[in-house]
Amino acid sequence: MIWSIAWKNVWRNRKRSLIVITAVLLGTTAGVFTSGLMKGWVEQRLRSAVYTEQGHLKIYNPEFLNNEEINNIIPQSSNIEEYLQNDKRIKAFSHRVKLMSMASTSRGNTALMLQGIDVEKEKQVSDLYKFILPNAGSYFADGGSYPIIISDKTAEQLRIKNYTMKAETFDSLRNAGIPASVSEKLKIIENERFNTENLFKKRLSELLSHKEVKKYGAEILKAAKHYRLNSKVVFTFTDKSDELISQAFKVCGVFKTSNTMFDQMNAYVLQSDLAPIAGLTASEYHETGILLNDGTLLEKVKSDIGNTFPDINVLSWKELAPDAAMTNDYMGMYYYIIMGFILFALAFGIINTMMMSILERTKELGMLMAIGMNKTRVFSMIMLETIFLTLVGAVIGMLLGWLSVVITGHTGLDFSSVGEGFEAMGWAAIVYPEIDASFFFGVTLMVVATGILSSILPARKALKLNPVEAIRIDN
Repeated sequence: MIWSIAWKNVWRNRKRSLIVITAVLLGTTAGVFTSGLMKGWVEQRLRSAVYTEQGHLKIYNPEFLNNEEINNIIPQSSNIEEYLQNDKRIKAFSHRVKLMSMASTSRGNTALMLQGIDVEKEKQVSDLYKFILPNAGSYFADGGSYPIIISDKTAEQLRIKNYTMKAETFDSLRNAGIPASVSEKLKIIENERFNTENLFKKRLSELLSHKEVKKYGAEILKAAKHYRLNSKVVFTFTDKSDELISQAFKVCGVFKTSNTMFDQMNAYVLQSDLAPIAGLTASEYHETGILLNDGTLLEKVKSDIGNTFPDINVLSWKELAPDAAMTNDYMGMYYYIIMGFILFALAFGIINTMMMSILERTKELGMLMAIGMNKTRVFSMIMLETIFLTLVGAVIGMLLGWLSVVITGHTGLDFSSVGEGFEAMGWAAIVYPEIDASFFFGVTLMVVATGILSSILPARKALKLNPVEAIRIDN
């Protein structure tokens, strides 16, 4: 009976109750969506760290971590390869030759870690091949001599990327729905080449209005971007005999991941091209990337390899990407902290509503206590009213929050306007929110706890009422 009375009491002042329910609904929706957004961001960062940048494990010569010299190759390479092939927990592995080098063209230069890879094995460990940009070549598919894959950031530094309004660019703009009036304004710079994005943006701002740049600028930039494929990049590095070597490679593809720092540090060539130039044999390499069948076995596999080969260093992705690991370890706590702050703020509104309800029902509560309703039942009734008030809004809020996460999880949220800052820290500019079902169970418990705690002050006020005096009050 107490449950039935409590539910009916919630709706006695319908407008006030709906205001509180709406506040809880909006707060819960915002909390669930924010948590889903953060989880999506973190999961994308983890997938990028493991499946694109690091793998689950990496093997090094201990000296190579302190000094990236060419002679610090992995010892016992044949024994290690046999061990990795026979370990059923290991899905794939790939050996890499790594040389710190200076890359230069006639228009720019930059320092790069030149990585010699076996293409087929690398594809099994890293999905970098999926990040080749449209109209920017291929992942070693052309079969030319001395091919190289560089990043979009490196292409910009070496002036291999430029912006040009060619005839096909105007066709692309027309197909993308850009008004002819906007395209006409750009005819003045047809076939004019801009070596940097900033120079091109500056010219656009001179030719187009602020509104046109804001609305069509991103599409124009995308259409005008061109890469000078097959451009020669000369790399200078020290070989195994400490001789300074220069070798030209031709750009066959350009990639772009969500981690600008990773992009601007690495370039990829064929191991069969790089090793002979550097004076290394086919069995000499500096790094082995490992991908596991089950990521939960990470520490066990790492320990087993380290114990079997004490002369090498085995590092997990958590050690190689500590920012992603720390965020992953503490993210579950962050979700509940967010919801905790939201519910804490909402609790004041709930308490205020229940206090008003007690004041309005002083005479009624006095009569109930006078005819024999004990304090436990009075407390239970008020506590249930508060929980119902909170739970109704929270359940609807969780449903709306879940729907918003599902929808945006398919469409993605584009933060490209500030994407450069995110990608500089390794975070994606386009985010796909996601949420675990277990999160809703935790939120429900927090909502019930909020309702119970919010009922304490109103219930204490009700329990302090003197039945005789309360009956005399004219509400």
